[in-house]
Amino acid sequence: MNSAQVCNLARLLTHTARQFPDRTALIQGDQHWTWAQIDQRVDALVAALHALGVRQGDRLLQQSRNNLAMFESAWAAFRMGCVWVPTNFRLAPSEVAYLGASSGAVVMLVEPVFAEHAQAVQAASPALKHVLWIGEAPSGGLSYEALVQQHLGAAPAEATVGVDDPLWFFYTSGTTGKPKAAILTHGQMHFVVP
Repeated sequence: MNSAQVCNLARLLTHTARQFPDRTALIQGDQHWTWAQIDQRVDALVAALHALGVRQGDRLLQQSRNNLAMFESAWAAFRMGCVWVPTNFRLAPSEVAYLGASSGAVVMLVEPVFAEHAQAVQAASPALKHVLWIGEAPSGGLSYEALVQQHLGAAPAEATVGVDDPLWFFYTSGTTGKPKAAILTHGQMHFVVP
């Protein structure tokens, strides 16, 4: 690693899964996942996204409530060297469409309850290539869970990232105009999470 490179934040998940493979990592309702299961699912999501043509530096827009897919998609974006772009699930479709277009998102991960948001992003975002549905996908839609299951067992390489490579776009509230992306870099996170 040269001085301009930093440790990929996703390595934290890998190390945690190795150190505590059978410990509970996430609980959602009556379901539980261990650190090893989460790490395997993140690898599967990375492989699925690679198969769809998603590459390092691409943006992944997330429109959902807190759930397993949100947790996994963040780690997958980090592992790939992509930029994770979570939205506030309370935003209107037109507001999410703006975030999708301004971020240049190539993939959107969305729950069916936000179908209008997905349609708005598709209409406003020329860069958007794929919509992954968390939960039941509409006819012809890509199912997040089906893609993860299809790629379980994959072991994709972790991206080499630089200090100034963007990791996460936090959008401002937009009280004085349109929201702007506040960029969190790999270097900043490496400083905070050594």
